[in-house]
Amino acid sequence: MAGLQRVFIDTSELYPFTLMDLLLNLSEDLLFTWVWSDELLDEWERVIVSGGGRTKESAISVTDAVRGHFGRYRLDPERYRGRVVEGLSPDPADRIHAAACIHGAVDVLLTRNKKHFWAVAEAGVDVASADEYLCALLNRRPSAVINSFGRLVDSKRNPPLTSQDFADRLEKAGAQQFATLLRHRLQ
Repeated sequence: MAGLQRVFIDTSELYPFTLMDLLLNLSEDLLFTWVWSDELLDEWERVIVSGGGRTKESAISVTDAVRGHFGRYRLDPERYRGRVVEGLSPDPADRIHAAACIHGAVDVLLTRNKKHFWAVAEAGVDVASADEYLCALLNRRPSAVINSFGRLVDSKRNPPLTSQDFADRLEKAGAQQFATLLRHRLQ
């Protein structure tokens, strides 16, 4: 679908899994295009395993599923790997992500570490937290976001969740403002 924002989601916004689940569901429902890099998925695997959220095998199964389902949105490493320089971020681990965003035709970077991505913002990529982006998306496309959210909640079987349960999980995952707005819209 033409015209969708190309959104790169930093590892800091893909953990905990509840937030990743919602963001990928919204992308699946064509509210934005999630673009990703191999380095991002590799980092996510390390973070989720070291944080105790999944076993190595489970993390690999998630990233394999992402590669299969969202494969056409993989950023071509030839566009950015040779452009990683020190000035892109104070954190050496974030430089590859900054280069991918700047040289991969990304519209929005979602991260909790905005101060590490000032060069991305200077290059014209919007930098926001997932909470900020989700609030803006809900305000722009309320019916579509609520329908996508409802589909995700309905898919939860073990254990089954209500909309309020999932909103509570999103709040704990760092999307406090979005959870508040969502609850208000669901009333």
